[in-house]
Amino acid sequence: MKTFRTSLLMILIVVPACAAMAQTEAATSNQSEMTLITQQIEATNRRMEEAFRRNDMSAVARFYADDATMFYSRGQKVHGREAIDRYWTGIKEPKDWKLQVVEIGGDRETIYQVGKSTLTSGPVGKQGTYVCDFVLIWKRQTDGTYKIHVDIYN
Repeated sequence: MKTFRTSLLMILIVVPACAAMAQTEAATSNQSEMTLITQQIEATNRRMEEAFRRNDMSAVARFYADDATMFYSRGQKVHGREAIDRYWTGIKEPKDWKLQVVEIGGDRETIYQVGKSTLTSGPVGKQGTYVCDFVLIWKRQTDGTYKIHVDIYN
């Protein structure tokens, strides 16, 4: 009987401890995955900025999925590859672009990014700077990269 009680006591102590350890490991794993995703999105933001500064607007457009939608001021929107390509290649004389990350969340397949964009373009002496808040929804592609599926800015 004493062996049974000792075994029962061990089970009552060990099982909850193991469950707590499993929860901690899962939370750490999720946190590590979000850290990697955040780093990947921030690196992608830097590549977008670099393409903009090189005046490679087609490269900027390729960060968007073929079926992406952009929503911007006064209810206007752009949808699909051709429209997104036209939108970005329509920006003349790009000078500088800074994408600031405010928040990133989501999961491995779908990520949201909240941020601030500061974009400068136009001829010397007549340059304009547009600052806005934005929300991006990134979708994981079959090759493991992320592309913008929804872009909302104002």
